[in-house]
Amino acid sequence: MKRQLNITDIAPFAVNNECIAVRGNFAIIRNVASIKEQMVNGGMGDLLYIPLGRILLVTTGTVRLRLNMQSCQVEKGTALVIPENFYMEVIELSADYNAQIATFGGIPIPFKQWSSIPVKGDDSRRIGSFFDLLWEVANSPTCQQTTLNNLLSALLSDLYSLDVSGDASHAAETPTAAERLMQRFFDLLAESDGTVRSVKAFADRLCVSPNHLSAVVKQQSGQTVMQLLNAHTVLHAKILLRHSTLPLADIADRLGFENPPAFSRFFKRETGVTAGSVRNMS
Repeated sequence: MKRQLNITDIAPFAVNNECIAVRGNFAIIRNVASIKEQMVNGGMGDLLYIPLGRILLVTTGTVRLRLNMQSCQVEKGTALVIPENFYMEVIELSADYNAQIATFGGIPIPFKQWSSIPVKGDDSRRIGSFFDLLWEVANSPTCQQTTLNNLLSALLSDLYSLDVSGDASHAAETPTAAERLMQRFFDLLAESDGTVRSVKAFADRLCVSPNHLSAVVKQQSGQTVMQLLNAHTVLHAKILLRHSTLPLADIADRLGFENPPAFSRFFKRETGVTAGSVRNMS
């Protein structure tokens, strides 16, 4: 089960809200603070599946996320680009957090992975102008989807150029074998439904030995393969506990546990709280 975040989930917030516009496969939020309590705080700690691309420009404060199980903190004056088909978990927001967000589908994205890009001075003013234009076009009575798509493509190209020029090693070097393996592992993890908790199973899919996978993941992420697999299962469990009415026995079965007590022990060990308490909070 995936809790998805689509354009249709944003559309209800656009009603009588002067900070949100939705047009076809595009949505823009000019002031996240205006919907933070309902849309953001309500999903704190949830694992969200993001099928669409998005660009987030933080205007004040900070936000701490996990994207495809990788930690990411984005501060004021930073643009975050998230490609399509990503898992996102909101971990923490500062009290003064605010941002602009553009969400879109069907547009080629030069970024293969998420990227956090500082935008300062003239770059900040230019990126801000892109958001101004997107907002103006989205609210025009003669709004054309093609115009929005062209503006988004130009914005993505600009951000990609800033990302490359701002990271000399990124521009000069191709990813190492370890970095490529790590990304392939995260790609597989993102596709997983939380039922597979076997280092060997992932190693076999990646055509490497379990020992090699374990060493690379530990070196690249600072965590073991099992820590990441267990965390992924916990996130899927939280979704089922919070957003379904399935009995605990059915959740245990769906996540591949032999019996409900095994699931309960696993969940308590990994989170420090019981599965029942998470469901009751929901």
